[in-house]
Amino acid sequence: MERLLREYLPTAPDLGLYVRPDIPDAKLRAAVQDYAPDVAPGDVVALYDATRLGSAKDGALFLADRLVFQNNDLQAARVVRYEDVVGVRVKRKLLGGREVQIDLNRGRATVTETLDFSGQPGAAEYVERALTQVLAQGVRPAPAAPGGTDRAAVADALDRLVERGDLTDADRDRMLAALR
Repeated sequence: MERLLREYLPTAPDLGLYVRPDIPDAKLRAAVQDYAPDVAPGDVVALYDATRLGSAKDGALFLADRLVFQNNDLQAARVVRYEDVVGVRVKRKLLGGREVQIDLNRGRATVTETLDFSGQPGAAEYVERALTQVLAQGVRPAPAAPGGTDRAAVADALDRLVERGDLTDADRDRMLAALR
């Protein structure tokens, strides 16, 4: 995944795009502190700075397995796991900016997250192209850690959902069968 991100996301400071090793430390620190405190700076492959003044307190951090972004301080940070991406498109905004809409598989629903490129509309096509390649590559979750799934723990959790009425017995049985 890192190779793919490096291939499709250029280091283009005039567009707010930076790819490791060319990510300025101050921008990376600001982004991590502002909207991605759970991200280790060394795990960041690329950074998109969406701010007009270059503070990097809004934008996106691209990691090997996901991207974390925040469009503005009024919005909570969003996490997009590449394995959940089912569609990507660039849209023009009413006042001339652009946005990348990312369709995500969330269980039985598809939701759309929107990454705003109003400050740097030229970067939208690069991000859209990279995410389209992620989708085309068919990214799959990493294999389970040695020892596999704790089937008993999953069964207990599903039993609690059945007891609360949030899950049918048939659905519980199908989920457990999928673990075999």
